[in-house]
Amino acid sequence: MQNHLFQLDNEGGLSLQQQIKQKLIAAIGNGFFPAGSRMPSSRKLADQLSVARNTVVHVFTALVEEGYLESRERSGFFVCDTPTPAQVALPPKSSRSELEWSRYLKQEPPQPLARSYPDNWHKYPYPFIDGQFDPSLFPTNPWRECSRLSLGIDAIHDWASDGANRDDPLLVEQIRTKVLPRRGIQASAEEILITTGSQQALYLLMQLLSDESTQVAVEEPGFPGIRQLVQLRRSKLALVEVDPKGLEVESIPRGTQLVYVTPSHQVPTAVTLSMARREALLTRAQEEDFLIIEDDYEPESNFVSNPHPALKSLDQAGRVLYCSSFSKVLAPGLRLGYLVAPAPLIARARALRSQILRHPPTNNQHTLGRFLSLGHYDTLMRRLNTELAERWSELREALNHYLPTAIVTSRTVGGSSCWIQGPAELGSQELANEAAKRGILLEPVQRFFGDPRTPQNALRLGVSSIPTAQIRPGIAALAALFWELSDAPRQRLEGTSGRQLDAQGLREHLGHCEFLGRTVFGDPYRIRLYPDGTMEGWEGRRDERSDRGQWWLEGDRWYRQWQSWSYGEVAGFEVVLDDNRILWFRDGHLADSAFFSQVS
Repeated sequence: MQNHLFQLDNEGGLSLQQQIKQKLIAAIGNGFFPAGSRMPSSRKLADQLSVARNTVVHVFTALVEEGYLESRERSGFFVCDTPTPAQVALPPKSSRSELEWSRYLKQEPPQPLARSYPDNWHKYPYPFIDGQFDPSLFPTNPWRECSRLSLGIDAIHDWASDGANRDDPLLVEQIRTKVLPRRGIQASAEEILITTGSQQALYLLMQLLSDESTQVAVEEPGFPGIRQLVQLRRSKLALVEVDPKGLEVESIPRGTQLVYVTPSHQVPTAVTLSMARREALLTRAQEEDFLIIEDDYEPESNFVSNPHPALKSLDQAGRVLYCSSFSKVLAPGLRLGYLVAPAPLIARARALRSQILRHPPTNNQHTLGRFLSLGHYDTLMRRLNTELAERWSELREALNHYLPTAIVTSRTVGGSSCWIQGPAELGSQELANEAAKRGILLEPVQRFFGDPRTPQNALRLGVSSIPTAQIRPGIAALAALFWELSDAPRQRLEGTSGRQLDAQGLREHLGHCEFLGRTVFGDPYRIRLYPDGTMEGWEGRRDERSDRGQWWLEGDRWYRQWQSWSYGEVAGFEVVLDDNRILWFRDGHLADSAFFSQVS
C-alpha cells in the first residue's frame, strides 16, 4: 500500500473514521483498488495508520453498507464488481466539441464585484474590514444545541418532507413575534417570506416591481448589489446623494417608482436617516405613488442613542417593503433573511421564489427557529452590542488620538464600520495597497459609487473582524503610513501666525478657560481647565461621554493626562493662541485646535 494515500490530519475537522473512509472511497474511485481486488486486512491497515483496529473495521463495515465493498467469509473485504460512478470512463477531453456559447446566451448578468481584500484576511494583524465571520463572536455551543434538536426523529420528519414552497412555521412565528416587534413592526405569517439573505429578497422585488420603464432611486454612495439588480432589469437608475442626515429625500427625482434606502446604518457611510427625513420620505411616497424598499442593515447596533424605529413601522399605507438578514448577526455563510410586505406581494414573491429554489433549506430554517425560540438570539444581540460598542468606541478614540487633524468621518451613532475621508490628493486604493503590505487591511470605496466620478480619498473601516486589542496599534500604524504617503501640508509650529505662549502666558491664559471643538466624527466637545491643575471634558451633543484629568506646565510646554481619554497617556504640547483659537503642536506639527474662551 502507498502510505501517501492515507496521510491523516489530526487537526482537521473530520474524525479519523471519516478521513479513512474518504481516502478509501477516493482510492477505489481512481482505480488504485480495482473492482474485485482484495482490501488490506483491518489489522494491517490499522498498523500502518497508527489507529485502533476497530476504527478500520467500522470504516469497512460502512463501505459494505454503501456498496463499495463486499465481505466474504474467512477471506476478507473485496471491492465490489459494480463500478461506482467515479469509475465510469470519460471520453478524452480533446474529443469533446466546445459550443460557441455567445450564440445561446440571451442575457449578460452583471459581473460579481471582486472583494477588496484577500481570502486569507484573517491572517493579517489589522483587518479593518466589515461583514466577515468572526469566530470569537459566533455562538458555537447554542448553535450546536439547536442543530442537535433539529436532528431529532420528529424534527427530521417535519423538515425533511417536501414542503412545496412553504417556510418553516417555527422560524416564521419567531420572526413575527420576537424579531419584528424589536423594530416596531407588526405582521402576519402571510406577510413574511424567508429568503437566502437580503440579496434574494431584493432580487425578487426587482423582478416583480421593475422593468425597462421603471425609475429606481438608490443612495449614492450605496450598496452595489441593488445597482446591479437595476442594471439586470434594464431599469432607469437615479443616484440620490447621502449627507450626514442620510438620503437627501428632496433630491429624489419626479417620476420615481421605487426608492431603495438603508435607513438604520446607511451602506457604506453608516449614517442614520433622521426622523424628519423618514417622515418626509413616507409623505412623498404617498403623494407621488411610489414604493420604498427598506434594507434594514445593522438595525440595533446604536451605541450613542436608542435605535430609530424601522421605516416600515411608521408606514400606514403599505408602501414600505422591508427586508433584513440574519447573516449579518450570526455568520455571512448562513444566508438566511426575510422579506416583510403586504400578503398579495408576498404570495407573488413566494411563487417566483419557487421557480428558483422552492425555499431555503428547511433544516437550516428549523435550526434558526430553535435558536430564536430558546432565547439565544436575544443573548447574542446583547453580547454583540457590547462587543461592537467596545470596538467602535476604540476606533473612535484611536482616530481622534492619531489622526485628529487629517481626516473627517461620517456622523454615525453606531454600527460596525465608519467612513473616513482624508486629503483630496491621497488615493484610497494606493493607501489600501501600501497598508496591506504592513498587515493593515482597508476597504476602498469605489465600488459603492454609481457615478464613475467617485471621490478617491475615502475608505471604510470595519471593526466586526478585528479584536479590540488590535484596533489602536492598527490605527497608529495607519497614521504613520498616512503621513508618509500624503502630500497634504501639515501645519507646522514655525509657520503659524498666532502667538506661542511661554510659561508665563500659559499660566495667565489656561487657569480659567474652556475649549470648544469637534472630534473627527463631528461630535462637539468642550474642555474646562481649573487653576488647581484639574480639568474636565465632555463629548457629544448631550455630553454623553465625559472624563477628568490633570494638567501642568514644564517650562514652556503644557502637559495633560486624562483618566480614560487618549488612553490616559501623558502628552506635552506647545500652545499657540490665534485670536479666539487655541492650537496644540506636538513634535512641531499641529495636533488639534479648538475655540478658546476665558471663564470665571
